[in-house]
Amino acid sequence: MQPVAEEPSADVTALALSRGLGHRVDSRKLANPVTRGAGLLLAAAASIGLLVLLSYLGQDSDGFFWEVLHVIALVFCFSAVFLIVSGLRVFIVGAQSFHVFANGFVHRRNGRVQAYTWPEVTELKPVLQTRGEDRGRLLSYALVPRQAKPIAIPVAVVDGRDPFLDNLMGLLQHHGIPVS
Repeated sequence: MQPVAEEPSADVTALALSRGLGHRVDSRKLANPVTRGAGLLLAAAASIGLLVLLSYLGQDSDGFFWEVLHVIALVFCFSAVFLIVSGLRVFIVGAQSFHVFANGFVHRRNGRVQAYTWPEVTELKPVLQTRGEDRGRLLSYALVPRQAKPIAIPVAVVDGRDPFLDNLMGLLQHHGIPVS
């Protein structure tokens, strides 16, 4: 999910104003989940279509050609399963945007807006991949509010930096909030 810069919506701006969060420093919006999820599910359908086509082409085959078709069919089968799971995950995660203000943070997910002042935030910690050959790779950061679930903020590196996270980390450190 490649994040993009975004001006805050009216509900984000109103909540930030009512909570006294000050001026907006930066914002990030995740890609539209309907477009991305539908694209993944469409790719899964294409993979299933190719699987059906292969089974039709190979029904009268035998020998080496039949074995090659089996391998290719398995690839399409696993691809379809992966794409379906990925597409459903995109729909579950939903639409999200993140907004850093001088005196706090606003998270919007599926139309629900939550605001946190800096004293309501306990830390920002990295989320690392725990399995596989990419073990230890940075996946995201978790902003941890005192009275709520951690908020996963994806990393989007541009020219070796993530400007949004740089702004967030700078403000957190300025307010004495631990950043791992």
